[in-house]
Amino acid sequence: MNYRHAYHAGNFADVAKHVALLYCLEALRRKESAFFALDTHAGRGFYSLDAAEARKSAEADRGVRRLLAGPHADETLQSYLRALGTRPGERLTRYPGSPALIAAALRPQDRATFVERAPAEARALERDLRSAGRIRAVAGDGYAELKAALPPPERRGLVLIDPPYEDADEFTTLLAAFREAQRRWATGTYLLWYPILTAVQRDAVHRRLAALEVPKLLVAELAVYPDDARAGLAGSGLAIVNPPFGADEFLAEAYAALHARLAEERCGYVRVARLTEERPRA
Repeated sequence: MNYRHAYHAGNFADVAKHVALLYCLEALRRKESAFFALDTHAGRGFYSLDAAEARKSAEADRGVRRLLAGPHADETLQSYLRALGTRPGERLTRYPGSPALIAAALRPQDRATFVERAPAEARALERDLRSAGRIRAVAGDGYAELKAALPPPERRGLVLIDPPYEDADEFTTLLAAFREAQRRWATGTYLLWYPILTAVQRDAVHRRLAALEVPKLLVAELAVYPDDARAGLAGSGLAIVNPPFGADEFLAEAYAALHARLAEERCGYVRVARLTEERPRA
């Protein structure tokens, strides 16, 4: 994939990813004790949906704007809709990236680190979030930051690994980095994003995730196009390690609601399932 997020901000994959991210953040906020969040491939804080890149792809029109144009009855989507900061019927012109959503969820005792390797995007990120609280913006290698930042002193938190998949072996790099991070901080919640291009590629992702033999691994997938059409991004998935209580049911309902609103007619699917359960006691 050749992925510049300015072209894709607010598309169906962003919507699905951010619904899950917000659920995980809300779960962390249920306890008073501090938490830490790390976004290894952060991008910028906000994206203009009226910029030339967004207008050229029109992906937000088929994603978040299509969602906003319809009824807002489903309870599982309410936190996401509130996070957008747009009133019903109002046209959304600026989409919050993952760093903005994480920063908005921080309390005075919490902190976050956002890493972005593209210099221009890193500068935009720092401008967008410099007054958002206890945050640190890093221009550099997100995989390297996993080693530097984990385990955090807070002992609670989440890690979002959402690379651009510009390299053919990106998923191999992601899995190796995650496995090392998980050995060092086994109790953190990890969200690993992956594209769904074809059914064959998706099934290979499942096999490689299951082969890690990491306990409590949930996959949540939303596809809005046929995954055998070879027409680009058919769907998106999240592998969630140590998902919060209730995530399975919440995401199944939320993704079903998104599929009903965003999928092409009679296309795509929703899958929310455990690849691995909690390891039994010896």
